[in-house]
Amino acid sequence: MQTVLDVKSVEKSYGQTQVINHCSFKIQAGEIYGLLGINGAGKTTLMKMILGLQQTNNGSIYVLGQEVSGSPEYLSNVGSVIETPAFYEHLSASELLAMHLCYMKKKANIAEILQLVGLENVNQKPIAQYSLGMKQRLGLARAIIHQPNLLILDEPLNGLDPIAITEMRELMKKLTRDGMSILLSSHIIEEIKHTADRVGILSGGYIKQEFSVAEKMAECGERFEDYVIGLMKGN
Repeated sequence: MQTVLDVKSVEKSYGQTQVINHCSFKIQAGEIYGLLGINGAGKTTLMKMILGLQQTNNGSIYVLGQEVSGSPEYLSNVGSVIETPAFYEHLSASELLAMHLCYMKKKANIAEILQLVGLENVNQKPIAQYSLGMKQRLGLARAIIHQPNLLILDEPLNGLDPIAITEMRELMKKLTRDGMSILLSSHIIEEIKHTADRVGILSGGYIKQEFSVAEKMAECGERFEDYVIGLMKGN
């Protein structure tokens, strides 16, 4: 199976504070990998390094075999929603996505993507009038419209109601069935449990343990959440 993302012994410090410490993990084609850790564990920092938004102090990151610290060309194979999506809010969704495609030098069916994320009925409304959940959906549309191999989502279910959460989970699973790989971060065990194929527990700046969600749930049964909480605390 093809390795889409390979993080090798990555380190990141801010002054005297080491946030990421010899962190390593891999993501294979067509899987959802859940990066699970408490707030402040370094999940967003790690994602920003994968996207080239922050530099590593040590270690290497490869996307489809291309090192992140080299040419930014690899970004054409990556989509992301990091923290709260920002938009030109006077534009409509269609106008925003058209501008993004122009920037990426790509072509896509905008109406089809908006339908995929459930925004087909509001695509001409100014983004300023969107709810938080609608903006989350639009952020996802912008992240996938150029059909990336790797999708990076930082806390993607924030602000969504229960119905929208279920729809978003199904959409992520559809994207992986179509060949996309997803790196999904969260501090909420329930979210990861229902979405990810594999999980990496980020604690102490590194992946403390990695496992198949289905296998670990079968092994632990009702103790699954207690087991994961212990790992997140560093036990």
